[in-house]
Amino acid sequence: MNQTHSPQRAELESRIRDLLAERGPMIGKEILAELGDVSSMIVWKICRSSPQFRLKNSARYYLRYDITRDNQLRLSPSILRNFMSFTLVHLADQSVRAVERSILLSNHHRLISMKKLQFARRAILALKPETRAVLQDHACAFIAGDISYFLAHDEPRRVNNTDFMVKGSDIDIVFVHTPQVSVDFVRAAEDEFTKIKFQYLKDPAITQEIDFIFKPVSRMIDQLGYKSIAEKIASKILYESSYLFGSLEMYDAMTKQLKLFGTEGKIDRDFETALRERQETIRKIFSFSDEQVLAKDPEVQSLFYFSQERLEFE
Repeated sequence: MNQTHSPQRAELESRIRDLLAERGPMIGKEILAELGDVSSMIVWKICRSSPQFRLKNSARYYLRYDITRDNQLRLSPSILRNFMSFTLVHLADQSVRAVERSILLSNHHRLISMKKLQFARRAILALKPETRAVLQDHACAFIAGDISYFLAHDEPRRVNNTDFMVKGSDIDIVFVHTPQVSVDFVRAAEDEFTKIKFQYLKDPAITQEIDFIFKPVSRMIDQLGYKSIAEKIASKILYESSYLFGSLEMYDAMTKQLKLFGTEGKIDRDFETALRERQETIRKIFSFSDEQVLAKDPEVQSLFYFSQERLEFE
Protein backbone atom coordinates (compact mmCIF):
# COMPACT_ATOMS: atom_id res chain seq x y z
CA MET A 1 0.00 0.00 0.00
CA ASN A 2 1.29 3.39 -0.92
CA GLN A 3 1.68 5.37 2.29
CA THR A 4 2.85 8.66 0.74
CA HIS A 5 0.90 11.52 2.31
CA SER A 6 0.56 15.16 1.42
CA PRO A 7 2.27 17.70 3.71
CA GLN A 8 -1.14 18.87 4.91
CA ARG A 9 -2.16 15.40 6.21
CA ALA A 10 -0.96 15.85 9.81
CA GLU A 11 -2.42 19.34 10.03
CA LEU A 12 -5.82 18.18 8.74
CA GLU A 13 -5.88 15.24 11.11
CA SER A 14 -5.11 17.55 14.03
CA ARG A 15 -7.84 20.01 12.99
CA ILE A 16 -10.39 17.20 12.73
CA ARG A 17 -9.41 15.88 16.17
CA ASP A 18 -9.81 19.35 17.69
CA LEU A 19 -13.22 19.78 16.03
CA LEU A 20 -14.49 16.48 17.39
CA ALA A 21 -13.11 17.18 20.86
CA GLU A 22 -14.95 20.49 20.89
CA ARG A 23 -18.24 19.54 19.22
CA GLY A 24 -18.59 15.80 19.59
CA PRO A 25 -19.48 13.34 16.77
CA MET A 26 -19.89 15.04 13.37
CA ILE A 27 -20.99 13.90 9.92
CA GLY A 28 -18.63 14.42 7.00
CA LYS A 29 -20.54 17.42 5.66
CA GLU A 30 -20.11 19.24 8.96
CA ILE A 31 -16.39 18.48 9.14
CA LEU A 32 -15.74 19.67 5.60
CA ALA A 33 -17.73 22.86 6.19
CA GLU A 34 -15.35 23.72 9.02
CA LEU A 35 -12.17 22.74 7.17
CA GLY A 36 -12.84 24.94 4.16
CA ASP A 37 -11.40 24.31 0.70
CA VAL A 38 -10.00 20.79 1.08
CA SER A 39 -10.50 17.56 -0.86
CA SER A 40 -13.48 15.56 0.39
CA MET A 41 -11.71 12.35 -0.60
CA ILE A 42 -8.58 13.24 1.38
CA VAL A 43 -10.68 14.03 4.47
CA TRP A 44 -12.58 10.77 4.03
CA LYS A 45 -9.26 8.88 3.83
CA ILE A 46 -8.00 10.53 7.00
CA CYS A 47 -11.19 9.80 8.93
CA ARG A 48 -11.18 6.14 7.84
CA SER A 49 -7.49 5.47 8.38
CA SER A 50 -6.47 7.47 11.45
CA PRO A 51 -6.35 5.46 14.72
CA GLN A 52 -7.63 8.59 16.47
CA PHE A 53 -11.07 8.38 14.86
CA ARG A 54 -14.03 6.00 14.89
CA LEU A 55 -16.85 5.85 12.32
CA LYS A 56 -20.52 5.01 12.84
CA ASN A 57 -22.63 4.54 9.73
CA SER A 58 -26.43 4.86 9.74
CA ALA A 59 -27.12 4.15 6.02
CA ARG A 60 -28.44 1.08 4.22
CA TYR A 61 -26.95 0.30 0.85
CA TYR A 62 -29.08 -0.47 -2.19
CA LEU A 63 -28.38 -1.29 -5.82
CA ARG A 64 -28.29 1.23 -8.65
CA TYR A 65 -27.47 0.89 -12.34
CA ASP A 66 -25.03 3.18 -14.11
CA ILE A 67 -24.52 2.97 -17.88
CA THR A 68 -21.16 4.71 -17.52
CA ARG A 69 -19.71 1.67 -15.73
CA ASP A 70 -18.55 -1.53 -17.46
CA ASN A 71 -20.96 -3.85 -15.63
CA GLN A 72 -23.51 -1.06 -15.05
CA LEU A 73 -23.62 -1.76 -11.30
CA ARG A 74 -23.03 0.49 -8.32
CA LEU A 75 -24.28 1.01 -4.78
CA SER A 76 -26.19 3.91 -3.32
CA PRO A 77 -25.51 5.98 -1.27
CA SER A 78 -22.22 6.72 -2.99
CA ILE A 79 -19.08 6.63 -0.85
CA LEU A 80 -19.17 10.42 -0.70
CA ARG A 81 -22.90 10.69 0.09
CA ASN A 82 -22.48 8.04 2.76
CA PHE A 83 -19.63 9.98 4.37
CA MET A 84 -21.23 13.40 4.03
CA SER A 85 -24.75 12.55 5.21
CA PHE A 86 -24.83 9.21 7.03
CA THR A 87 -21.43 8.64 8.70
CA LEU A 88 -20.57 10.05 12.12
CA VAL A 89 -16.88 10.56 12.86
CA HIS A 90 -16.01 10.51 16.56
CA LEU A 91 -13.24 10.01 19.06
CA ALA A 92 -12.82 6.76 20.99
CA ASP A 93 -14.27 8.22 24.20
CA GLN A 94 -17.36 9.55 22.38
CA SER A 95 -18.98 6.19 21.55
CA VAL A 96 -22.11 6.75 23.64
CA ARG A 97 -22.64 10.21 22.13
CA ALA A 98 -22.11 8.71 18.66
CA VAL A 99 -24.82 6.09 19.24
CA GLU A 100 -27.22 8.74 20.50
CA ARG A 101 -26.60 11.04 17.56
CA SER A 102 -26.77 8.12 15.11
CA ILE A 103 -30.33 7.46 16.28
CA LEU A 104 -31.21 11.11 15.76
CA LEU A 105 -29.55 11.09 12.34
CA SER A 106 -31.50 8.03 11.22
CA ASN A 107 -34.71 9.62 12.42
CA HIS A 108 -33.85 12.84 10.55
CA HIS A 109 -33.58 11.02 7.22
CA ARG A 110 -36.68 8.99 8.00
CA LEU A 111 -38.63 12.21 8.53
CA ILE A 112 -37.33 13.64 5.24
CA SER A 113 -38.37 10.42 3.49
CA MET A 114 -41.82 10.51 5.07
CA LYS A 115 -42.32 14.13 3.98
CA LYS A 116 -41.41 13.23 0.41
CA LEU A 117 -43.79 10.30 0.60
CA GLN A 118 -46.51 12.72 1.66
CA PHE A 119 -45.67 14.99 -1.28
CA ALA A 120 -46.03 12.00 -3.61
CA ARG A 121 -49.46 11.18 -2.21
CA ARG A 122 -50.53 14.82 -2.39
CA ALA A 123 -49.51 14.92 -6.04
CA ILE A 124 -51.70 11.93 -6.84
CA LEU A 125 -54.59 13.42 -4.87
CA ALA A 126 -54.19 16.62 -6.93
CA LEU A 127 -55.33 14.70 -10.01
CA LYS A 128 -58.90 15.24 -11.14
CA PRO A 129 -61.40 13.02 -9.25
CA GLU A 130 -62.39 11.24 -12.46
CA THR A 131 -58.73 10.49 -13.22
CA ARG A 132 -58.12 9.16 -9.71
CA ALA A 133 -61.24 6.99 -9.90
CA VAL A 134 -59.96 5.15 -12.98
CA LEU A 135 -56.48 4.75 -11.53
CA GLN A 136 -57.91 3.52 -8.24
CA ASP A 137 -59.74 0.65 -9.95
CA HIS A 138 -57.45 -0.17 -12.87
CA ALA A 139 -53.92 0.82 -11.86
CA CYS A 140 -51.49 1.03 -8.98
CA ALA A 141 -48.76 3.49 -8.15
CA PHE A 142 -45.58 2.84 -6.20
CA ILE A 143 -42.52 4.79 -5.13
CA ALA A 144 -38.88 3.74 -5.15
CA GLY A 145 -35.34 5.00 -4.61
CA ASP A 146 -33.86 6.25 -1.36
CA ILE A 147 -37.31 7.22 -0.08
CA SER A 148 -38.18 3.51 0.13
CA TYR A 149 -35.10 2.95 2.29
CA PHE A 150 -35.76 6.04 4.45
CA LEU A 151 -32.50 7.54 3.18
CA ALA A 152 -33.87 10.62 1.42
CA HIS A 153 -31.84 13.79 1.82
CA ASP A 154 -32.64 17.48 1.45
CA GLU A 155 -29.34 18.80 0.05
CA PRO A 156 -30.23 21.66 -2.35
CA ARG A 157 -29.51 20.74 -5.96
CA ARG A 158 -30.25 21.98 -9.46
CA VAL A 159 -32.55 19.93 -11.70
CA ASN A 160 -30.63 18.82 -14.79
CA ASN A 161 -30.69 21.34 -17.66
CA THR A 162 -33.03 23.73 -15.84
CA ASP A 163 -32.87 26.72 -13.51
CA PHE A 164 -34.97 24.95 -10.87
CA MET A 165 -33.42 24.32 -7.45
CA VAL A 166 -34.99 21.53 -5.41
CA LYS A 167 -34.67 20.05 -1.94
CA GLY A 168 -32.65 16.87 -2.21
CA SER A 169 -33.80 13.48 -3.45
CA ASP A 170 -36.23 13.30 -6.34
CA ILE A 171 -39.57 11.52 -5.99
CA ASP A 172 -39.90 8.60 -8.41
CA ILE A 173 -43.46 7.39 -9.03
CA VAL A 174 -44.44 4.50 -11.31
CA PHE A 175 -48.04 4.00 -12.46
CA VAL A 176 -48.85 0.52 -13.81
CA HIS A 177 -52.25 0.06 -15.43
CA THR A 178 -54.43 -2.74 -16.79
CA PRO A 179 -55.56 -3.13 -20.46
CA GLN A 180 -58.89 -1.54 -19.53
CA VAL A 181 -57.16 1.85 -19.42
CA SER A 182 -57.16 3.45 -22.86
CA VAL A 183 -54.20 5.10 -24.59
CA ASP A 184 -56.10 8.39 -24.68
CA PHE A 185 -56.72 8.24 -20.93
CA VAL A 186 -53.02 7.60 -20.25
CA ARG A 187 -52.00 10.57 -22.39
CA ALA A 188 -54.45 12.83 -20.59
CA ALA A 189 -53.28 11.57 -17.18
CA GLU A 190 -49.64 12.15 -18.17
CA ASP A 191 -50.43 15.72 -19.22
CA GLU A 192 -52.29 16.29 -15.98
CA PHE A 193 -49.46 14.91 -13.84
CA THR A 194 -46.85 16.89 -15.79
CA LYS A 195 -48.62 20.09 -14.75
CA ILE A 196 -48.50 18.94 -11.13
CA LYS A 197 -44.81 18.14 -11.56
CA PHE A 198 -44.05 21.72 -12.63
CA GLN A 199 -46.18 23.14 -9.83
CA TYR A 200 -43.99 21.19 -7.40
CA LEU A 201 -40.85 22.59 -9.01
CA LYS A 202 -42.02 26.20 -9.04
CA ASP A 203 -43.81 26.48 -5.70
CA PRO A 204 -41.24 27.89 -3.20
CA ALA A 205 -43.07 26.12 -0.40
CA ILE A 206 -42.48 22.74 -2.08
CA THR A 207 -39.49 22.76 -4.51
CA GLN A 208 -39.55 19.00 -5.04
CA GLU A 209 -38.72 17.09 -8.22
CA ILE A 210 -41.16 14.38 -9.26
CA ASP A 211 -40.26 11.87 -11.96
CA PHE A 212 -43.03 9.57 -13.14
CA ILE A 213 -43.96 7.03 -15.77
CA PHE A 214 -47.16 5.26 -16.85
CA LYS A 215 -46.82 1.74 -18.22
CA PRO A 216 -49.16 -1.21 -18.96
CA VAL A 217 -48.91 -4.20 -16.63
CA SER A 218 -47.93 -6.41 -19.58
CA ARG A 219 -44.81 -4.31 -20.08
CA MET A 220 -43.99 -4.43 -16.36
CA ILE A 221 -44.17 -8.22 -16.42
CA ASP A 222 -42.04 -8.43 -19.58
CA GLN A 223 -39.39 -6.25 -17.91
CA LEU A 224 -38.97 -8.84 -15.16
CA GLY A 225 -36.91 -10.77 -17.71
CA TYR A 226 -34.04 -8.65 -16.37
CA LYS A 227 -31.99 -8.61 -19.57
CA SER A 228 -31.48 -5.07 -20.86
CA ILE A 229 -30.43 -2.17 -18.64
CA ALA A 230 -33.97 -0.73 -18.95
CA GLU A 231 -35.47 -4.03 -17.76
CA LYS A 232 -33.02 -4.21 -14.86
CA ILE A 233 -33.86 -0.69 -13.71
CA ALA A 234 -37.61 -1.33 -13.96
CA SER A 235 -37.30 -4.62 -12.06
CA LYS A 236 -35.20 -3.11 -9.31
CA ILE A 237 -37.65 -0.22 -8.89
CA LEU A 238 -40.48 -2.71 -8.30
CA TYR A 239 -38.23 -4.83 -6.04
CA GLU A 240 -37.47 -1.94 -3.67
CA SER A 241 -40.79 -0.11 -4.00
CA SER A 242 -43.45 0.95 -1.53
CA TYR A 243 -47.14 0.98 -2.43
CA LEU A 244 -48.68 4.42 -2.93
CA PHE A 245 -52.11 4.30 -4.54
CA GLY A 246 -54.62 2.25 -6.52
CA SER A 247 -55.17 -1.51 -6.61
CA LEU A 248 -53.26 -3.15 -3.77
CA GLU A 249 -54.19 -6.55 -5.20
CA MET A 250 -52.48 -5.64 -8.48
CA TYR A 251 -49.38 -4.38 -6.66
CA ASP A 252 -49.11 -7.56 -4.57
CA ALA A 253 -49.48 -9.73 -7.67
CA MET A 254 -46.61 -7.92 -9.43
CA THR A 255 -44.26 -8.15 -6.44
CA LYS A 256 -44.92 -11.90 -6.24
CA GLN A 257 -43.87 -12.20 -9.88
CA LEU A 258 -40.40 -10.94 -8.89
CA LYS A 259 -39.81 -14.22 -7.03
CA LEU A 260 -41.60 -16.43 -9.56
CA PHE A 261 -39.49 -15.05 -12.45
CA GLY A 262 -36.27 -15.43 -10.44
CA THR A 263 -35.69 -11.68 -10.75
CA GLU A 264 -35.36 -11.17 -7.02
CA GLY A 265 -32.40 -13.56 -6.88
CA LYS A 266 -30.70 -11.82 -9.82
CA ILE A 267 -31.02 -8.44 -8.12
CA ASP A 268 -29.60 -9.86 -4.89
CA ARG A 269 -26.61 -11.32 -6.76
CA ASP A 270 -25.98 -8.00 -8.53
CA PHE A 271 -26.07 -6.28 -5.14
CA GLU A 272 -23.36 -8.65 -3.87
CA THR A 273 -21.25 -7.87 -6.95
CA ALA A 274 -21.67 -4.12 -6.45
CA LEU A 275 -20.73 -4.48 -2.78
CA ARG A 276 -17.51 -6.33 -3.67
CA GLU A 277 -16.71 -3.62 -6.22
CA ARG A 278 -17.18 -0.90 -3.60
CA GLN A 279 -14.79 -2.71 -1.28
CA GLU A 280 -12.26 -2.98 -4.12
CA THR A 281 -12.68 0.73 -4.87
CA ILE A 282 -12.01 1.62 -1.24
CA ARG A 283 -8.86 -0.49 -1.31
CA LYS A 284 -7.81 1.24 -4.52
CA ILE A 285 -8.26 4.70 -3.00
CA PHE A 286 -6.12 3.71 -0.03
CA SER A 287 -3.42 2.38 -2.33
CA PHE A 288 -3.11 5.85 -3.87
CA SER A 289 -1.02 8.64 -2.43
CA ASP A 290 -2.80 11.88 -1.64
CA GLU A 291 -1.22 13.39 -4.75
CA GLN A 292 -2.77 10.66 -6.89
CA VAL A 293 -6.17 11.17 -5.27
CA LEU A 294 -5.98 14.87 -6.01
CA ALA A 295 -5.20 14.00 -9.64
CA LYS A 296 -8.81 12.69 -9.79
CA ASP A 297 -8.59 9.20 -11.24
CA PRO A 298 -11.88 8.81 -13.22
CA GLU A 299 -12.59 5.25 -12.04
CA VAL A 300 -12.18 6.10 -8.37
CA GLN A 301 -14.19 9.29 -8.74
CA SER A 302 -17.02 7.46 -10.48
CA LEU A 303 -17.62 5.31 -7.42
CA PHE A 304 -16.67 7.90 -4.82
CA TYR A 305 -19.53 10.13 -5.93
CA PHE A 306 -22.26 10.36 -8.55
CA SER A 307 -21.93 13.01 -11.24
CA GLN A 308 -24.71 15.16 -9.74
CA GLU A 309 -22.90 15.19 -6.39
CA ARG A 310 -19.95 16.95 -7.97
CA LEU A 311 -22.22 19.99 -8.26
CA GLU A 312 -23.63 19.53 -4.74
CA PHE A 313 -20.42 18.97 -2.82
CA GLU A 314 -17.46 20.17 -4.87
